[in-house]
Amino acid sequence: MVYKENNVFEEALERIRMLYDNHEEIIVSMSGGKDSTVLFNLALMVAKEKNSLPVKVFWLDQEAEWQHTVDY
Repeated sequence: MVYKENNVFEEALERIRMLYDNHEEIIVSMSGGKDSTVLFNLALMVAKEKNSLPVKVFWLDQEAEWQHTVDY
């Protein structure tokens, strides 16, 4: 078995850094669920680090969303 020195959190940040380093425009697709919310927050962390704010987000309002999700 191969073990990495970094944990999953650090590996995710490294992959997002690679995206910011190699592409002009990054857009996070967000549904408001747990996975996409975590991805958005990781992208936000890297964007702040690289002075690349704001983070562009694609979110499709299905008119059946919790108000807290809409506000976020």
